[in-house]
Amino acid sequence: MLEKEIIRALESTSAKTSVVLKDLRNDIWIFQKEEKMVIPSASTIKILIMTEALNQIQQGKYQLEEKVSIMEEEKVPYSIISDLTTDFYTFQDLITLMIIVSDNTATNVLIDLLGFDAINEMATKIGLKNTQLKRKMMDFEAAQMGRQNITTAIDMAMLMEKIFNREILNEKLCNHAIDILKRQKDKIMLKRYIPEDTVIAHKTGDLANLNHDIGIFYLPQQTYLLGVFVTEAQSNLAAQQIIGEISKLVYTYYL
Repeated sequence: MLEKEIIRALESTSAKTSVVLKDLRNDIWIFQKEEKMVIPSASTIKILIMTEALNQIQQGKYQLEEKVSIMEEEKVPYSIISDLTTDFYTFQDLITLMIIVSDNTATNVLIDLLGFDAINEMATKIGLKNTQLKRKMMDFEAAQMGRQNITTAIDMAMLMEKIFNREILNEKLCNHAIDILKRQKDKIMLKRYIPEDTVIAHKTGDLANLNHDIGIFYLPQQTYLLGVFVTEAQSNLAAQQIIGEISKLVYTYYL
């Protein structure tokens, strides 16, 4: 019944959509659609960057409270860090800002510290077959040249599930990653049509006519993973609405 409702909702949009839904409590896939379609990752790639950042902390290369200096030339537009006068941030600050408000200055500084190779090696190590970081955030010249960050719905689902199952890092750091994801400030997609107090550990992404959101929902009687990835939509609003509609269907079903 739920599967038919999701399919019916997806038929209402002309956009390309990838959907993954898994019952984490019982380890059962409920629904998958175009889950292996390679798409621009937008800011969902930041989950991978966070994972490698915490991995390097686990290895002792960095510490959460280690201070990082940010130069003026490293700041990019539409970034909280760019609007502030503070020159030093902790490693923890950078990871948190990258996830909860998708700060692109924080992301680019972390990419420089961690290294493209290390981040992509983490993707390979996890088994993400079609996820790759090819450029920094806001590097539109690189994007126009075809260097687009890519992923698939199934890759992002695998990454989130491995964090949930504490398989990538030690338990403390996986718990830390989930705690940060639960503090996500973007509520216009998976949270669009469901109660404000619903607990979701999630990460969003958006580009022109493209919106993604993937997260772990913590309900009283169920824990599930839902990711909806929309590309080539008529508008960002249309993409956000279809993500919200799918989320509401699943939420209502499990509630």
